[in-house]
Amino acid sequence: MKKTIAVIGANGFVGRAICKEIIKYEKFELLKITRLDDMAKLIDKSDIVIHSANSSKRYYANNNPKEDFFDTVEKMFQIKNMAANKKMVLISTASARVQLNTPYGRNRRACELMIDQSKNLIFRLGPMFGSENYKGPLYDIIKNNRVYVDEKTKYAYVSVEYNAKKIVELLNRTGIIELGAKNAIELGYLKEKIGSTSIFEGHNDTQILSTTQKDAPDSFDVITFAKKEILDNIK
Repeated sequence: MKKTIAVIGANGFVGRAICKEIIKYEKFELLKITRLDDMAKLIDKSDIVIHSANSSKRYYANNNPKEDFFDTVEKMFQIKNMAANKKMVLISTASARVQLNTPYGRNRRACELMIDQSKNLIFRLGPMFGSENYKGPLYDIIKNNRVYVDEKTKYAYVSVEYNAKKIVELLNRTGIIELGAKNAIELGYLKEKIGSTSIFEGHNDTQILSTTQKDAPDSFDVITFAKKEILDNIK
């Protein structure tokens, strides 16, 4: 019998990739949930609820902590109540572990604490790349913009497609799983390899995962992605 999976935030960067992965499986039925949908009604029809709608805008969250709280923690509380007796899968971030000194990290961690880890699942994602992601240090480096972190910052970059694949593969698990590359690349080195003219200013924002999957890719694959993006923009 097919299991119905509701994806909240189906039009987002991560949510869209998860939806593309789910439809590859005959054993799953997909329900996409966006801001315009009747969330409670669609969640009621599902067996598994994937919440991928929390914003990734760290700068906004840290400068507007109250607004971010209502958009993440309050929303998580509402979704949790709607999804009572359903398996919940929260798409979180490594910031919930490494950036608890910021509103962004604390609010994402607060969302995690609402989850009963013995029955449900949390994915903490590190920095990602993908052709539909138009914000963050990687995008700024590709566009030769100013980058608001230190050049010695290291990120465990992976493609959003890899993370989506692992999320769907591991849906039967419980607890917290961190997803990202098996290593990390320094942003200053990335800038040099793609010939960017970006200038860095800010703190060291290194995010290295505590655990990785056996098939975790190499973070240096982001160089190939960045070079292709630059060539595609020239054409």
